Amino acid sequence: MAQPFDYGVNIPDPAQAFTQAYQMGTVITQQRLAQEEAQKKQLLQTELANLYKNPNATATDYARVAAFLPKEQAAIVQQGFERKTKEQQQTDLLMGGQVYSAIKAGSPDIAERLLTEKATALRNSGRENEAKAAENALELIKLKPELAQATIGLYMAKLPGGTEFLTNADKALATIRAEELQPAALKRALAEADKALADAITAQETAKNAPEKAAADAQRATAEAAKAAIDAKYEEQIKLADLEQKAAALGLTRAQTNQVLAQIRKLGVETQKAVLELEASKTPNGTIPEEKRPDAEAKFRREYSDQTKGYQDVKSAYGRILAVSKPKTPDEEAAADLALVFNFIKMQDPGSTVNSGEFANAQNAAGVPDRITNQYNKLLTGARLSPSQRNAFTGQAKNLYESAGQQEAIVRKGIERIARGYGLNSQNIFYTPTEITPTPPAPPPGQPLPASATIKGKTYSRPATFSDVQWRNYLIAEGVIK
Repeated sequence: MAQPFDYGVNIPDPAQAFTQAYQMGTVITQQRLAQEEAQKKQLLQTELANLYKNPNATATDYARVAAFLPKEQAAIVQQGFERKTKEQQQTDLLMGGQVYSAIKAGSPDIAERLLTEKATALRNSGRENEAKAAENALELIKLKPELAQATIGLYMAKLPGGTEFLTNADKALATIRAEELQPAALKRALAEADKALADAITAQETAKNAPEKAAADAQRATAEAAKAAIDAKYEEQIKLADLEQKAAALGLTRAQTNQVLAQIRKLGVETQKAVLELEASKTPNGTIPEEKRPDAEAKFRREYSDQTKGYQDVKSAYGRILAVSKPKTPDEEAAADLALVFNFIKMQDPGSTVNSGEFANAQNAAGVPDRITNQYNKLLTGARLSPSQRNAFTGQAKNLYESAGQQEAIVRKGIERIARGYGLNSQNIFYTPTEITPTPPAPPPGQPLPASATIKGKTYSRPATFSDVQWRNYLIAEGVIK
């Protein structure tokens, strides 16, 4: 006889069974994803390690490894790039390609020079964060060029169009290496690069629609990057050959030539030739005959002037800003405010072509932030600066001047070291032992400065060693006078 069915037995609830199965599946999926993530991280570390060890890594290698980088990191890089103007984007891509090419070609000194000039230009334009990024890359090149090459390659690979720039740089370098950097081969490469650029310009001019125009723009950017890489290497080879020929004509040995060129590689070609002449004519004690010193000092003076032209432009503009930063009457404010902001534009972008009294735009003030050009254009239509705005502009101008002054000090120190080594008088090169910082104009006649000042309830007497300018600047800084 069949036993009665026992309803007390625990029968699995279908809904509960589904939930348990789902939870178990989720755990398994999470474990699998965690394993995959760990494998990806391990693969990325391996790929990066191999990349850093390979000085001949190509654009394809960088693109492959860049695909493993965290998406958040790539998004930050791309967003920063997209916030820039198209002109700034092309400039960044071109600069990245040139620096990458220089390091990979075994010429990190060229990469250092490019980044030094770039950092100075960015800082003069008020783009402080980008200037610091360029300086960080510069330091990395000095410490470990191969790591800098890999870092720049990965960065370029994450930018729109960056891989194409790397590819063309690799092609240009492969051509140069295959032909052993012979002048004839380089001339041929130059001719081909010139033709490629001419073809790209023709394509731009004959484009009939938007897709053709975009393709032609990309073709031109690629051609310009390739030509820049060849131009840089060709220029260095011809300059070096010219200098070596000059040294041989002067009777210098190969060892002497190499020793001198290693010390003066950052000087202009004509100055390098002058130094070779000094080396050939120096006396046993290391100095040169007195009758040759004036000519040598003149050449060093021209070198200093050429290398600090940007700084001198910034200095002149800063002096003009100080001269107009404290208008005395409302009638003076209109002209003073215009002059102040106009010269601030000149400090940020000494190469700008905006003329006093005309509106600033993207063409004549390309290196100046929009907020500055907009403020200047408002002044042209009758607006005025507030006292706090004048102080802000003057303070920022001081920062720009001091930043430019650091580059001047580097140039001065390098030239002075070489000149003194040959017994030259540095005063005939620089005229002053150090640069003289612009100062506000002296007080008008008939308004003598007070002999003492009360600041925060305490009275200070003028130090006996203070000049009128120093005492006046101190009183202005403390708010005692305007």
